[in-house]
Amino acid sequence: MTTTKLRKHDTGEQGNGGQFATATRHDVAVQVPESPAPGRDLVVSPALRYLAEHVESRFDANGRTVVSIQINRDQLPTSGYRQGSAPWDVRDEDVSDEQVDTYLEACSDDPEVFGDDLGFPGEARWNSASSTLELTHTGYEGVTDDELSSTVSASLGDFRNDLRLHEWS
Repeated sequence: MTTTKLRKHDTGEQGNGGQFATATRHDVAVQVPESPAPGRDLVVSPALRYLAEHVESRFDANGRTVVSIQINRDQLPTSGYRQGSAPWDVRDEDVSDEQVDTYLEACSDDPEVFGDDLGFPGEARWNSASSTLELTHTGYEGVTDDELSSTVSASLGDFRNDLRLHEWS
């Protein structure tokens, strides 16, 4: 025995009359904002925040994390050079921005070596125009934001120490 399902049409009732049908409206423009490229949530060590004005991360076309650290030029440690117990008589005003940029751009000629010098698993570049240190992480991308924050902070510390220990002539 088969049973048939009773429908509104079979009982003489009215259906929805089309009030639930799809309606097309051409008078409404919908703007969908572009979402920014996702990045990582990185935090610089409190001991180095005076040096880093702004930290931003993004992913490049290859999926690598690129961290841009805008450096506060007024806080570049170029006057603390010491060898042994005797301090060198170098003051900030004796080291020009051009000298610092020339040195850091020379380091950036080989980004992998510069990254190694800073203890960063990847590449490091200096952008003189924006006073930005750019670190491209080429290591294991499964690291957490906290682990990468620690690595970036350590590399920024090595960057500071390299400038502090560089013999400016």
